[in-house]
Amino acid sequence: MIKFFTRAIAALAALAVTLTVAVPASADTGKAPAATHGQEAAAASGDVTQALVVGGFAFVLMIAAAGAVLWFTARKRHHEPR
Repeated sequence: MIKFFTRAIAALAALAVTLTVAVPASADTGKAPAATHGQEAAAASGDVTQALVVGGFAFVLMIAAAGAVLWFTARKRHHEPR
C-alpha cells in the first residue's frame, strides 16, 4: 500500500512539474501588436482557461499533500497507555 501511495505522489509531482513547464512554454509570445477585438477576447479567454486549470491543479495537489500528511501521521501514530 505504501509503495502505491508513494508512486502516486511521485506521479502527481511529475505531472505538476510538467504542467508548470509546458503550459507557459506553449503560450504564443509572438503576437502581432495590432490585434482585433475578437482576437483580444480569444486571448483573454485562453488566459482565463489557463489560470483555472493551473489553479485547480494546484488546489488538488494541496489537498493531496494534506491527505498524505494526515495519512502518514495516522499510520505512524502508536497509542500508548498512560
